[in-house]
Amino acid sequence: EEEKLVNGVRAASDVLCHGLLEREVEVKLLLLAALTGEHLLLLGPPGTAKSELARRLSKVCHGAYFERLLTRFSVPEELFGPLSMKGLEEDRYQRQIEGYLPTAQVAFVDEIFKANSAILNALLTLLNERLFDNGAERIEVPLLCMVGASNELPESEELDALYDRFLIRRTVSQVSSQGLRDLAQLASSGSTTRQFHTDEEPLSLDDFLRCRDKAIEAVSVPGRVVDLLVGLREYLQDKCEPPVYVSDRRFTKCVTFLQVAAFANGAREVNVYDCLLLQFVLGQRAEDGDKVLDYVLENISSDPGILQNELTLLGLFGRACRVLRSDHHHGGSQ
Repeated sequence: EEEKLVNGVRAASDVLCHGLLEREVEVKLLLLAALTGEHLLLLGPPGTAKSELARRLSKVCHGAYFERLLTRFSVPEELFGPLSMKGLEEDRYQRQIEGYLPTAQVAFVDEIFKANSAILNALLTLLNERLFDNGAERIEVPLLCMVGASNELPESEELDALYDRFLIRRTVSQVSSQGLRDLAQLASSGSTTRQFHTDEEPLSLDDFLRCRDKAIEAVSVPGRVVDLLVGLREYLQDKCEPPVYVSDRRFTKCVTFLQVAAFANGAREVNVYDCLLLQFVLGQRAEDGDKVLDYVLENISSDPGILQNELTLLGLFGRACRVLRSDHHHGGSQ
């Protein structure tokens, strides 16, 4: 059964990537978010396939889909459904939620940080506890994963709690200059405007819903990884300038996230190399991911138990990461 899940994850990754350029990392993070039952935040300019990814996930897992663009003037009805006229006649304050966020399994909310205080409280409870207060009744919602999108990080403290609800964060760039030729070819074949459709079901909705519990049961977290996690949090909070705050909740979710990542890869134990994924989980600003990556690479390479050829490869990998990063910061391709 575990082998079926591993093969299903790989097949789902291939299906989601089909016809998209340079979105392999985003697809894998999206799958990990859904398998962990967490939410993904995509930061970047318009037109970089952010909503397309969420739509594709809903079609791959065959779940109910909800999509909305928020503005500063958005009202709760747009996300949670209109008030029930019949309910008001009977002195009940209830919403008609069918077809809205409280009944969705996969959701995409664009310009998520435009959410105002009228929307915020209900959204926070729905994202974290999968509960929605419909009048006097508190109901469980079937949300598997929300993909939030924004051009920028939140600016007000009021939105910090919403930002924290997204365990995985990824900055999405435009297709690189090297990939533009391939993008033009895709456009000329009509692939960029064709609606995504698949009859394949590499993973069932049940596979997504049960994966986290299975991973916690099956995958162990060795002391070496725990030491790395503890050291990383201390480094980010006490040694970085400015300090990078890591809440207890985010720290514990990191452990589960790594277990799911290992499980989806067919492993029975979290490996220190899995911790490279933490660059997308820990950190408040985009550049914090670089600090996490540097710390993990440094930590792995200082382990005397690592074979010399692994060390050489790691050195090459670290150098490649830094070259790519400097290219990106100087306006080159990512």
